[in-house]
Amino acid sequence: METEINKIIPRILRDMNDGVLVLDMHGQILYLNDRGHAMLGVDEDMTGRKYGTEFLAGDPDETNDKFHQFVVDAVYDKAHAHSGEAVYKAKNRELRYFNLTSSFLYGETKEKKIGIVVLFTDVTEVARLNRQRRESSTIFAVLMACVCIYLFLWSLLRYLNAEPPTWVMGMMIEGMSVIMFLIILKTTSFSLKDIGLRIKNVKATFVPDILITLAGAAGLILGKIVILKTAPGFFPEGAPFWDWSVGTFADVIYPFTVILQEFLARGVMQESLNRIFIGKYAGATSIAISALMFGVLHIAYGLPFMIGASVLLGALGVLYHKQGNIWGLCIVHYVLGEVATFLRYLI
Repeated sequence: METEINKIIPRILRDMNDGVLVLDMHGQILYLNDRGHAMLGVDEDMTGRKYGTEFLAGDPDETNDKFHQFVVDAVYDKAHAHSGEAVYKAKNRELRYFNLTSSFLYGETKEKKIGIVVLFTDVTEVARLNRQRRESSTIFAVLMACVCIYLFLWSLLRYLNAEPPTWVMGMMIEGMSVIMFLIILKTTSFSLKDIGLRIKNVKATFVPDILITLAGAAGLILGKIVILKTAPGFFPEGAPFWDWSVGTFADVIYPFTVILQEFLARGVMQESLNRIFIGKYAGATSIAISALMFGVLHIAYGLPFMIGASVLLGALGVLYHKQGNIWGLCIVHYVLGEVATFLRYLI
């Protein structure tokens, strides 16, 4: 029976999904299972070697200091058990997060300590998700604060009868977008993939968006023709059908601010909300809320435009959800925004 158990135990340790490291009280490696080899990036057998020589002396990366300190403390602090989390980066490998626990190995008398066993579990994915949730919550709070500040200032100016022209309010939106962008760059670790700047398929990105742009522009033109016939007072009397005179400095920098707005609305806010919400309708909820929040920022242009902006942003959100980048959306956003401006939908 004892012989059978002695054969089963190494097999169990070998097949575990967690890393198992066994050291004697002098820091000599007695055992490291296959999973532990893979997690620590070790190819050769470590049995009989000193942990300090093999891992500490040859590891200039300070990233692993907490992991090593945990093991060293477990070896030399015989009076306490240890548990905690640490990061580890093997050579030419990505950063991994480990959850570690240690316990003592006793002799047959259960009095003499003959070594320690360190069990380490890879919790990299859990740590990544937790970090994304924290960052997403921070971003959402920043965006909500900026929206509230904008609405407060707009309401205050109206109350004081000092409401500025709509293009000034537009510049305020752009300025707040820049501030939000800088805060997000400082407080998050989004990659190019996360924030929607990487194009995987050029054709799948631009062809549908160009067609949507052409259809949207034609719809706006047709809509103005219908409105002129059915509600003549909707547009300023005597204004040309296409009015270049309404252009301002905001139109000059509009290509840049469109990119910034789409980055914030899609790559940052929509992605962040998608990580906060869970369930079947997480994607749809993130699209709807991001569209409503950025639509509200256009309230200074009037209720019809605010509703139209929300609808447009919602449609762009659906496209982003399918395409995964913002560049085609920037074309739709820019062209339709300028067409709406020079057709005098912005009165």
